Parts: sequence; C-alpha cells; structure tokens
Amino acid sequence: MKLLISLFLLFTVTLFSQNQINQAKLRSNYALENSRNIFRANLNSQIEKTISTQLNRASEKAWISLFWEVGLQLYKTDKVYTAIKLASNYAPSGSIKFKRAIVEVIITLYPNDFAETVDKLYRTTTDPTLYSYLVHYYSNKKSFSKTEYITETKNRFPKWERVPQLKFLIYNLEEDSTSTPPLKEILSNVFIEGKTIIYSLHRKDRRYPGITIIKKPNGEFVRDNKDSILYVKQLALSASNLPGYLSQGNTPQGIFSVVGFYNSPTPSIGPTAAVLTRIPYEVPIKLWYHKTVSKSYWDIKDYRNLLPNSWQDYLPIYESFYAGKTGRRKIVMHGSVDDLSFYDTLPYFPLTPSKGCLTTTEIWSDSTGKNIRSDQAKLMNAFFSTKQLKGFLIVIDIDDKKEAVTIGEVLPFIK
Repeated sequence: MKLLISLFLLFTVTLFSQNQINQAKLRSNYALENSRNIFRANLNSQIEKTISTQLNRASEKAWISLFWEVGLQLYKTDKVYTAIKLASNYAPSGSIKFKRAIVEVIITLYPNDFAETVDKLYRTTTDPTLYSYLVHYYSNKKSFSKTEYITETKNRFPKWERVPQLKFLIYNLEEDSTSTPPLKEILSNVFIEGKTIIYSLHRKDRRYPGITIIKKPNGEFVRDNKDSILYVKQLALSASNLPGYLSQGNTPQGIFSVVGFYNSPTPSIGPTAAVLTRIPYEVPIKLWYHKTVSKSYWDIKDYRNLLPNSWQDYLPIYESFYAGKTGRRKIVMHGSVDDLSFYDTLPYFPLTPSKGCLTTTEIWSDSTGKNIRSDQAKLMNAFFSTKQLKGFLIVIDIDDKKEAVTIGEVLPFIK
C-alpha cells in the first residue's frame, strides 16, 4: 500500500511539473515582423474585396467577418469608414445579425458618426440584444436621459424582467454606482470543497486593468518566491466595451467553471496555455458543477447556493449565468500575440482587448518570435502549482474608481 501511495504521489508531482511553462522556450511565428506585415496586407485586401461586393443577404457574412476583424484590431482607415458607410445604408433591410454587427463596429470605431443609421434602427427594432446595443450607444451622449430610456424600455418590452439583456440593462440604468457586498466574504468562500478558485477583480470601467489571484484547495492563496500573494494584471475588456451581459461584450461578472487548460490553435492567442473556463449553459450541468449537481435542467438556485449569503441577492454576480442563457460562449483566460502597435496609444497598453475573454500581457520579439515577457506563463504556472485544475473563476467589478486595480487594495480583504 505504501508503495502504491508513493508511486501515486510521484506520478502527481511529475504530471504537474510537466505542465509548468518555461517562458524562455515560448516562441510564435505570428509575432515576426513579416507575419505582422502579411496580416496587415491581408486585412487591407479583405477590406478592398468586401467593399467591392454588393451587399445583400448572400454577402452579409463577409461583411460581418470584416466588422469583427477591424473592430478587434481597432483598425480605422478611410476604407474602413467607407465600408461602414456603405453598410449603414443597407442596415435597415439587413438581417438581425447584420444589424448587431454594424452597430457594434460603429460603437467600437466611430461612436460619434452614423447617428442617422443608429436612430433608424432604434426606432424600429424589437430585438432585445440590438436594442440594448443601441441604448448603450446613446448612453455615451451628453443628452442621454436615463429616465427616458428606462420608460421606453419598459413600454416597448412589457415582459422585460423575463429577458436577461433587458433586466440587466434596466439595472445598470437605475444603479448609479457600484456597491458590492463584502469582498472579504467572497474571497474566503469555499464554493465547493477541494477546488481551486481563481479571482479576477476589476473596475466597472473595464478600460482600467484588473488583477487575478488564485486560491488553492486548502484556502491559501498562491504566493511568489518572496512569499507575497502572487498576482498578474489582467484585462476583461472587449474591443467594443459593451456590457458583459451582451454578446461580444466585456467579460461578464459572476461565476465561471474552470474545467482545465488547453493550448489554443488561434495564432493571435499564441502558444502559451490558457485556463479553460465555461459559463452556465455552455457545457453539461454535471461538468460545470464538478458532479455536485445532477439535475437535467439549469436552475438559478444551484448557482445561488455557491455564493456566500451576503452575495446571493446581488444581481451583477449572476451576469455570467444569464449571459450563458442568452448564448455567450468561449470565454477563456489567455495570453496574446496581437500586434501591440494597434493599441500602443491606449491606457491599458501593453494589455490587449478581446471579444470578451480575460487577457494578460505578453511581449514578443518581432525578429526572433521569442517571448520577452509572459504574465500568462506566470498565471498558468501558479494555476498548475495548485495541483487541482478544476474549480471556479469569479469575475467581479469591485468599484467605480478610474484607475488600475492594485494588489495593495485587495490584501486587507484576504484572511
């Protein structure tokens, strides 16, 4: 028996040591200068090809793809503007997917333009997601009246409380500030015995970076070699900066199930392993709850029971549950090989936005493709050190401050 236990322990230690990432060995061809040039050339070619294509239902997919790409890269050129102008003329007769795509790219790249198109769509839409996009567009205007849009929403959608997008829209319009329940209580919460818990803590304004810390199954937080609590800076910002309850928006607040890790085949995400997370409705219930719930249907009560009592009536912490219910998918914690020159004038640089994932800083040599700095490797090695790769990720906006989150302001809430 002792021999079997010893062999098991040796296997376990070997398994997790093999997962440890050697940052010096990370390399990506996507980071090379030639690859960057090819990407820009292909993007410009895609723009040229798309705007020369007549817009109709058959060609919408190509236009939506273009808007997705230029929006993610925050890529603004005269040709991009022309593309959006052409698409704006067509938008009122387009599909609902096309209308969402054009409004999203307008919000992302040209929020002060195309007001006539936005107004037309606003007057006629009955789609809750598109409607929420449009209200978000107006919310950044000086003339915006919360009362007016609260009234309009409730009149246009009498059953708004049953529609997650509208329920959160109304909540955000009615709540002027972020007032979270006691942070200490959720940081000490067990959720499920024997699991790793990752916390990603942010500001309501996601343009300011947050931080991530990791709690081991024994309740202790992972520490660095100086015996300080280990953390990495993280961005939970979508390129559109739409709210998390909307598709393509910021990372939703709430609970995500951590189901392991993987290496993404997407070149822009890069070779560094990512934490694989899933929101409710995305995977089977047993998998999401790590076999502690065996129902055949999603029940908000099971999600609620994971939370400490003081957090159970705080609507924002349910954002991930309802985002999953409305169809959001594939939100993970990953690094980045994105071309940083697209973002070098922005306040969160060298972090890069995504389409709703949590991203960490990675810097690469454009001459060798080798990694120079990887906060993602640091995060993953801390995750591997817990020796338990199943658990939960908790994403929280802690307040409304207009500055990056620091570890110093979080430490007082950690036992």
